[in-house]
Amino acid sequence: MANQQGKWREDQVLIICPGSLTTMAQLGCSELTPPSHRIPTRMFKDEETNEYTPYHTYKRKKASASGSAGGEKNEDEWEYVEDRDSVEGAIYPLQGGRIVNMPAFLAFLDHVHSLLTTTYHNTPIMLMASPQWTRPDCEAIARYVFEKTRTPALCLLHSAVAAQYGLKWPTMTVVDIGFEKVDVTCIHEYNLVSHKQLGFPTPEREISGGEVFTQKLLSLLKDKNFTYDMAEQLKKSPLCEVLPYSPDSPDLMDLPTDDPASATSQTAGATSFTESARIVEPPKPTTAFGGETENGLADGKETDEGVLDVANIVTSGNTREFLAKKEKEKAEKAKSKKQGKGQDTEPTGAKPARLPNSKRKVNVFHYEELVHEDVEVPISNGAPKAEPAAAANGAAPASDAPAVESAPSNQEAKPEAKPEGASDANGDAQESATNATGTERRTKRVRRDIEVGLERFLFADRSEINRITDTIYRAIQSIDESYRRPGCWDNIVFVGNGSRLRGLKENIMQTLIARHLISPSTATIFTSELPSNMATPSGTGSQTPTGSFTGQLPTTSSVNPLLQAATTASLGIPGTNQAPGSTSGDIGSGHHSHGQTPMSIKQAPLPTYLAEWTKNGFEEAMFLGSLVAARLAYCIHNLDAQTTESQRLMSLNRVDYK
Repeated sequence: MANQQGKWREDQVLIICPGSLTTMAQLGCSELTPPSHRIPTRMFKDEETNEYTPYHTYKRKKASASGSAGGEKNEDEWEYVEDRDSVEGAIYPLQGGRIVNMPAFLAFLDHVHSLLTTTYHNTPIMLMASPQWTRPDCEAIARYVFEKTRTPALCLLHSAVAAQYGLKWPTMTVVDIGFEKVDVTCIHEYNLVSHKQLGFPTPEREISGGEVFTQKLLSLLKDKNFTYDMAEQLKKSPLCEVLPYSPDSPDLMDLPTDDPASATSQTAGATSFTESARIVEPPKPTTAFGGETENGLADGKETDEGVLDVANIVTSGNTREFLAKKEKEKAEKAKSKKQGKGQDTEPTGAKPARLPNSKRKVNVFHYEELVHEDVEVPISNGAPKAEPAAAANGAAPASDAPAVESAPSNQEAKPEAKPEGASDANGDAQESATNATGTERRTKRVRRDIEVGLERFLFADRSEINRITDTIYRAIQSIDESYRRPGCWDNIVFVGNGSRLRGLKENIMQTLIARHLISPSTATIFTSELPSNMATPSGTGSQTPTGSFTGQLPTTSSVNPLLQAATTASLGIPGTNQAPGSTSGDIGSGHHSHGQTPMSIKQAPLPTYLAEWTKNGFEEAMFLGSLVAARLAYCIHNLDAQTTESQRLMSLNRVDYK
């Protein structure tokens, strides 16, 4: 099976997408869904065995250590416990997309594989590679996979290409905002044409991405005793928001100035006062059938809605009058309900509308913390309980619950009534039950409400956003062929969990448009009274041109042809170099091959046919593309010879490696 491509089932392929903090993994690519497993990308080194373990391990005394004999060895009194939530002594093999600890990373890959599957010989691997991985890194990974395991095939997929597989556009600019790095990759017709990056955690720590915003938020909230976990949770909440780009403002954003909390509290107080001031009418007396009485007499009204007291109607003899009266009462009730609804809507409409978060100067942050406690709990050692002894003394309980409560009282009140053997047995059982205690870790959720001011807006570091926008501009403008640039400007996509920050993508696009966009109509403001191909006027005083110009006479709104040729390159001047297949000389497409400055900056439309990904967000589109690429590399059958050869070259199998 190793020498035949495309012969694996979709549920046999293992997809791994490593990240600096979290690794997305899944066994099977049959369904294009978000990742089923998110594993922390960290390992721990055991000091005794000098091996890497996936969880923090520490020693703890055994529960029966207090009752052990003195002759037992000390090693038997301790046990090893795995704490899956602890990060003490954690080793992160990936930093800023780079592999800084190759043995730990290889051990982590082995851990992920053993966690999701039990066999190697029939499980091909699709591994997403970061742009920062060097060729020796990829060779070391392939060597470990094929020599230390029995994996039949391995495919290393570039992260930007994986995002392209998931978002379907042949030409695009992928902006990957990660934990401590930002990658900008330009793809034209499925080929990588440019790449720029931010963030160098080693050797000098110059980070970029989501961690920069967390550190800035933490520095702003130091006075409120915020910890790193609190700042990270606040950044991920809807309260933290990057406000729209405002070039006229000193802070380049419009911060809220008025505090609506006082107005809201006044409105709430007025509402509560109005509700308390309402007069509550006492309920009218009712008959045995539930009908209301008028002057103490039953009027034969409905016992329930739509149900009449038929006996009263028949005995009264005035059936027609009664029915007419009922219809009149129904009409009056309906009219009163409509009036009541109209009156209730007036104060509701008078209430001020609830302001959005971007207009509030102060808002309340609900911080949830998981607190771990080690609690000593008694451990049952098989000793008899106190209930049978109490029952033997003649205090038979009526139920199980009272027996537990009455047993201690009987023991204290009449200790002499028990036999000596029974008392000794009970005493030994109680002592052993008291000594046998164990430690159990319990987790509880603690919620705290904290008021946060303008810090939730000021954390958006303008210098970091400027670095990202400048990197995008340099990446696209560094493409050698100018005709490839417009497609990259028109299809910008943001991936990476760092781009989930509310308003960040919109602010970056607004900054790019405000600083680098030139509208196609901007060139019309440069006018020339005489075009460049008009002859020099004669000196007769008539200012009449010679007959060399036969075109339309210029006006104040005409465009200088040289300026238009320099800015749009759409006149097809002889001698200029044009790209093969381009339409730069066609008048109908005036700005097709223009690349000196962008005339259109847009985000690429995202797919709408995947409901789960639309709900989850396409920030993890690299994983979606890895699923698609795994299908193409391993699971497509019945191809022609040329396509089969292309599919074979898409991955490396064990036969080709040897």
